[in-house]
Amino acid sequence: MQVVLLLCLCPCHTSCLDTGCEPQSPFTIPISDFILPVFNMEGQKTWEICGHLAKIIEDNLLLAKSINLHCFTEEENSQEAFCVVSDSVFVVQKTNSVLGNSKIKIFGQNFYASAHTWEFLGNEKKIIAKDHVKVFLDCSLEECLQ
Repeated sequence: MQVVLLLCLCPCHTSCLDTGCEPQSPFTIPISDFILPVFNMEGQKTWEICGHLAKIIEDNLLLAKSINLHCFTEEENSQEAFCVVSDSVFVVQKTNSVLGNSKIKIFGQNFYASAHTWEFLGNEKKIIAKDHVKVFLDCSLEECLQ
């Protein structure tokens, strides 16, 4: 709700009225430097997207640019489980997912991965990498499989 109120006060709306052009809907105006948190039923933040630019494309679909997606553990004192960095993603609110076909980098406590064409399933906190997948482990294979 706060975003809508801030966008309605944007100076471009008053300039459109002065020139006679069609005013833009607040939902078509790009949003700069945003944080989109997602919480579980207990009110604990499970994941969030921080980005440079976002724009609502259609109902339940958001295009975001230059993002960091942070996924958190579900412990009482949650910590970051992994972080995803990408140039461009689509956030699908209805399915609680994020997807993209631009390169991503995934940073975890003991691994680094990269991929193209991927999907993050927010409810499961799982990334499905579909193309050009590379994984680098920073531990023995035995440790990682435990």
